[in-house]
Amino acid sequence: MSGLSAARDGSLHRGLVGGRTCRFLAVELAALADLARERHQLGAEATRLNAEAMVATALMSAWVKGRERVTLQIQAERPAFAFMGDADADGGMRARFHPGHVVGSAAGVHGLMLGIRADAQREIYRGVSALDGRTLEAALGAHVRGSEQMDAVLRLSARLDPDGRVAFAGGLLVERLPPEADLPSVSHEAFAATYAGLAEGDVEDLLVALAFGKIASQEVEPLERRALQWRCSCSQERVEGMLRQLGLDELRQMREEDHGAEVTCHFCNLAWQVDEPALDRIIASFA
Repeated sequence: MSGLSAARDGSLHRGLVGGRTCRFLAVELAALADLARERHQLGAEATRLNAEAMVATALMSAWVKGRERVTLQIQAERPAFAFMGDADADGGMRARFHPGHVVGSAAGVHGLMLGIRADAQREIYRGVSALDGRTLEAALGAHVRGSEQMDAVLRLSARLDPDGRVAFAGGLLVERLPPEADLPSVSHEAFAATYAGLAEGDVEDLLVALAFGKIASQEVEPLERRALQWRCSCSQERVEGMLRQLGLDELRQMREEDHGAEVTCHFCNLAWQVDEPALDRIIASFA
């Protein structure tokens, strides 16, 4: 884990609802999103978009296991920004948003959204969705319903306080489980009648109701609570290994001209220092 504080975190909740006819996922990560705001010096609109995208990443990660991880990438043309976030099965997350200030209205985003699920050896799933002027909530909801081909309601939202900090960042996904013999089930029509109101409700209010054991007045059965923490893979060892890839000539030039190197992680924005003795060790490894 990098030098970022692990005390500032979030949570992901997974369970069943409606007499085990549906499953739900709920995410709250305001502190993590605000940490990203601080690290990348984001303005108000960039902060809100980044927080929503981090919630989307966490929701996508709920079913990964073992050494799997989910990556969400957004490349937007209007307004112009790029987001990349990933999350693993242990609740580790990281995110990068650029630029720090978004110009133009972000009520609807034009661009592409790419979701990837992979383990240590291979890519398991890749899906691309066009945003086409939709909000991230609408685009991810359509992506979930299309990939799973099952009824689902997805909500996500972020709210800033007057100082521009993230006061709330959360989301909720409710999916109808496919009918199986000897198990309870609910029809498409009954699901729509019961859960359609979630699409209009305030997301913060929906999560408060969930805390009291209800989704759309249906009893919930919690299965898992997963802590979410900022976890970046950068380290002194990785930085020195990356420098070695530059080659002997460039390393010698770096030693002679700069007497060391500084490498900044794109995700956590930490600056890693490689001093002259460390450069000497890397150069000596070519012998």
